[in-house]
Amino acid sequence: MIALLDCNNFYVSCERLFSPKLKNKPVVVLSNNDGCVISRSNEAKELGITMGEPFFKIKKITKNLQIEVLSSNYSLYADISDRIMSILKKKFLEVEVYSIDEAFFYLNNKSKNEIICSEIAKKILKWVGIPVSIGIAKTKTLAKISNRVIKKKSNYKNIKFKYSNVLEIKSDEDLDYVLKNTKVADVWGVGNRLSNFLVNNNIKSALNLRDSNEDFIKKEKGILIKKTIYELRNIKCYQIEKELPVKKSICVSRSFGSKIYDYEHINRALIVYVHKAVIKLIKNNLFCRSITVFLKTSRYDEKIYSNSKTYKLLEATCDIRLIWKISKDILKFLYVKAFAYNKVGIILSNFSQRKEIQQSLIGDKLKNTTVKNEIKLMNVIEKINKKFGEGKIRLLANSDHRFFYTDEEPRVSWQMKSAFRSACYTTNWYDIPKVKVK
Repeated sequence: MIALLDCNNFYVSCERLFSPKLKNKPVVVLSNNDGCVISRSNEAKELGITMGEPFFKIKKITKNLQIEVLSSNYSLYADISDRIMSILKKKFLEVEVYSIDEAFFYLNNKSKNEIICSEIAKKILKWVGIPVSIGIAKTKTLAKISNRVIKKKSNYKNIKFKYSNVLEIKSDEDLDYVLKNTKVADVWGVGNRLSNFLVNNNIKSALNLRDSNEDFIKKEKGILIKKTIYELRNIKCYQIEKELPVKKSICVSRSFGSKIYDYEHINRALIVYVHKAVIKLIKNNLFCRSITVFLKTSRYDEKIYSNSKTYKLLEATCDIRLIWKISKDILKFLYVKAFAYNKVGIILSNFSQRKEIQQSLIGDKLKNTTVKNEIKLMNVIEKINKKFGEGKIRLLANSDHRFFYTDEEPRVSWQMKSAFRSACYTTNWYDIPKVKVK
């Protein structure tokens, strides 16, 4: 059996950990630059706040209805996610971290699956403080649907829940009922275009999709939807993937908090993004041979500009000094005066592992030693920053070193809007909560 663990309203739940006043209150978390709603508490959902709603449209509503608004705090969310996934990995041998708040894992006990999952859910709530839901089924697609049923109990009144946050659909009658009451658009892997195609062909529910002609749908829409149909029929097509596929590229980019004309400010933003990209490179034990930098204005501006350039290295590297030097030169080439820029970014690609690095035709012992020293240096930087806080060790030119501004530092024009951001309670020494004992 396959189980899917999904953290309930994850970003909101993380915010509530260190701010008890948010419990039982309507809360929303906003995307980068406080753009739109990306997480909602159940109380906010009941008030009609929808996912993806632009914040400027509901700003007055949030004040009138006393909805708590928070900016996204991804470093906090990532750290809490790591803690949850580590608990899972210690309990189960095969775990696939599907996203920041979801994970698939295998269950081998046929008779006690719900009990085991209920216990792990209680442990996560006690040790980390995050409520989770766990759906159990024979396939990943059905585990997703089972998990959805837990959160949409009012839509499935005929289902008897032994546990409030764990569900295994055991009988064929219950499965048919669940699939009949699940819209085809809510099936894992069915996007908007595919959903419209299926509805136009009178396939409106998950049950309709399961009982449809898979050969016709495969001919029209490809093999993946055929696999989904088989998964709905309890035929396993997707296994648990313990090892994530090797990344094909690493991109770091953010929209500026305000429009920027000045080259120097764009340059200061780019070095922060380069640093973030190299950290990801090191964590994945990769070396890159291609460095791409892009620069652009908003597509809604009267004067529009967008350009990019790629530099290909003779030998792959993970050295931030070299990557930054090349990135800076590319930015000088891309920058044109008189435009109001809103985004810059870096893409690292053409990866290889250390043993796969193409060496020079002429043996160079000094070069091999240099590569080893690069790896040692980057690993030391990564370890120090992980232990003592982001940006403790960085290039001299990286004076800002944060996506967001803090109370200790003045806001820089390129940094993202984050007017309602909470503290980084678990990833920044300065933000550790202080307890006063009288």
